[in-house]
Amino acid sequence: MLKGIKWQIVLVTFIIAFGILFASFQIYQNKILPDKISRDIKTVEFVKVVTISIDDNGYNIKVELGKVKSLMETYKEIESKINKYPVKINILLIDNPSDKLNNVYYNCQFAIYEAIQKGDYIKMYDTIREISYKNSVIPYVYIDKQNIYLDLRDNSHYLYRIIPR
Repeated sequence: MLKGIKWQIVLVTFIIAFGILFASFQIYQNKILPDKISRDIKTVEFVKVVTISIDDNGYNIKVELGKVKSLMETYKEIESKINKYPVKINILLIDNPSDKLNNVYYNCQFAIYEAIQKGDYIKMYDTIREISYKNSVIPYVYIDKQNIYLDLRDNSHYLYRIIPR
């Protein structure tokens, strides 16, 4: 039955089929999937720009946000869009900070990380409010089981930080 088949034809057919499959996978992974993820994330309110890059650690997504109503809700909505995809995706939020906001955040970090260690989130919240108000910054602090969401605002500038608990 197999006597009439030439091994050269089988080998060439296998190489062509493998090449087509490999090229299709590369196009899907590097063009189609990132475009689909980007379109999904752009449907989230307050998302301005989405940039996707690929490296050895998966997809890196930079999401530029405008002023949000609730950082926690916006971030969770972005996460829910991303969790539909069976690939590793890292999110980086792009905000609009100023030196003043960066300094307030720096001074608040001690209270945040102490609260994560000790569990005293009321003290953390009071400290963040105190530091922020002394610097004429409006703080919004949200918390859930996974993260602490810090939103600091000063006129047209805003700083967003998601701190894992």
